[in-house]
Amino acid sequence: MRGSSLFIFLLFTVTFASQATAQRAYDNALTEAEDAFGTTVGDESIGLYTTQQVRGFSPVSAGNVRVEGMYFDQSSGLGGHLIRGSTLRVGLTAQSYPFPAPTGIVDYSLRMPGEEHVYSVVANYGPYDEFRLDIDTQIPIIKEKLGLVAGVGLSQDAYDWPSDSLSWSAGALMRWRPTENIELIPFWSRSEKYDWEVRPYIYPGGAYEPPDIHRRSYFSQEWADWEVRETAFGMLGRAYFGNRWTLRTGIFRTVSARPESYLIFYRDTQPDKSADVHILADPLQKSSSYSGEVRATTFFDEGPRRHTFHVAVRGRDKSRLFGGEDVVSVGQGYIGVYTPIPRPDFVFGPQGDDSERQGTVGITYQTRWRNVGEFSAGIQKTFYNRTIRLPGSTLPTESNDQPWLYNATLALFLTEKLAAYGSYTRGLEATGVAPDNATNRGEALPANITEQVDAGIRYTITPDLRFMIGVFDVRKPYLDRDINQLFRDVGSVTNRGVEMSLSGKITDSLRVVAGAIFLESRVSGFTVDQGTIGEVPPGRFPRTVRLNLQYSPPAWDGLSFDAELQNQGARFADRLNTFKLTSFTIVDLGARYQFEIADKPASLRLQVFNITNKYLWNVFGSQGWYFPSNPRRVSARFSIDF
Repeated sequence: MRGSSLFIFLLFTVTFASQATAQRAYDNALTEAEDAFGTTVGDESIGLYTTQQVRGFSPVSAGNVRVEGMYFDQSSGLGGHLIRGSTLRVGLTAQSYPFPAPTGIVDYSLRMPGEEHVYSVVANYGPYDEFRLDIDTQIPIIKEKLGLVAGVGLSQDAYDWPSDSLSWSAGALMRWRPTENIELIPFWSRSEKYDWEVRPYIYPGGAYEPPDIHRRSYFSQEWADWEVRETAFGMLGRAYFGNRWTLRTGIFRTVSARPESYLIFYRDTQPDKSADVHILADPLQKSSSYSGEVRATTFFDEGPRRHTFHVAVRGRDKSRLFGGEDVVSVGQGYIGVYTPIPRPDFVFGPQGDDSERQGTVGITYQTRWRNVGEFSAGIQKTFYNRTIRLPGSTLPTESNDQPWLYNATLALFLTEKLAAYGSYTRGLEATGVAPDNATNRGEALPANITEQVDAGIRYTITPDLRFMIGVFDVRKPYLDRDINQLFRDVGSVTNRGVEMSLSGKITDSLRVVAGAIFLESRVSGFTVDQGTIGEVPPGRFPRTVRLNLQYSPPAWDGLSFDAELQNQGARFADRLNTFKLTSFTIVDLGARYQFEIADKPASLRLQVFNITNKYLWNVFGSQGWYFPSNPRRVSARFSIDF
């Protein structure tokens, strides 16, 4: 009921608004990207990396997420009504970032209210039969003191397998500045997704790709629905004391719940498309987290040098309800062929509880020497505890760790155009739980110590065009079963590579964001030595190239055309490294027209994805489940700010 009231209120204010500046109509990730490593603005994303994949690892899974620079443990997202975009901080962009982490940091920026009334309507159609409507508002309540950002969204989602779902979202944020030196930003968001039949999992019966299927074939089950509910709320704060001290805080609460849900597995898939069908049913699964950070910052100047100190305390308390699943074999089926299956009588078992607590205190020193360079060094002490209570077990399993973490970075401005950098970072990441087929099933494993070394250069070709090239080496423990079937640290996984970025304006009419990664991913240790697995993790691309261009001559008065080319190299598709999936190239095309309607900024965005309709199989996870690529598809978006 509350969501409906907010929706009606926003429709009313959109109708009668009279003042406007651009809030969402001119969102464009390509024009705002400072490099090719990863930028999101509104609904658009660009770059080599994503929030789930940086240098071969996931920064979200590693806990390397920030909101406006503050530590955030992400059990659920904050929603598009509050998040303006995100930046992936790796390489040179992470050099002066307080308390960096291996595999980079995902830093979300919030939509902050300004000093003018702005009401935005964004309508999306496609791909497929998807339709989404977002209505957002920015309202100055008390000039220079209090402002509001709020929004609601409704959507009929569509997927390539093909399935659909219904979802809604809402969010609100207030920015209160009672004095010139104090700022408080409370926020809340909520989203729900219903009637979602997820993608079937396909496992081939040998070292080969599954046979091709029609990519829009429905072969899930209509009763196998998911429902996902996510809530987030919290507060950011900032206070200035004198001219040199700043106190910042961030407190977050996130909850994600998934009622009874289902997964459909097509195992031992044969070249004739036949497979053994299994259905997994889960009872309620829930994850929730409290997290936050308090940071004090001070600085002093010494001629051309500025010295800055950050002292921070951060922590998280995360809990998870898991397990209780039931798996039923329902006989033989065929991938790509819909065969109705009556819902089995699932019998759920007892569930377990997983809790993680972590507290960290740290200090970082930074110095910036004008026209010479930058240096930073930091040290952190962290206290980690994980407790797992398994069903049927009288005593919980527990893991504790109290490591020291440290980092150092150096950047030198060799000339007015050339800068060089290097860094070392040591971090701590939570690990999984020993699987059911291990002798230590369900054991709480120690947290992982991770390390990263990187170095590179940045060259400013022109004031509007920058080039970067760097090398990196990221190392993490590798967990697997040993000769006694004990799940533990049996070796290491190392990702080494070269990454490049070219971004900016080539001419007044042509803008480019281009990047490339050349990755060598290797596993070493007991399981490789015994021949249980190969030394290359499956699904890791040895080469990724992305080229984004936008052509918009000033004489075209707001009209632009853009293109994206993505090329990825052949990668191993199984744990034993016996066969590879071939390399591929995908091309997307788009157009954008920015204009005004009654002096109100508006834009129309059209895109065609996979324009050549390239067919390929994707492989995911260490066990190697497959899904086909998206076919050619079209989307359109209309945005207007009142």
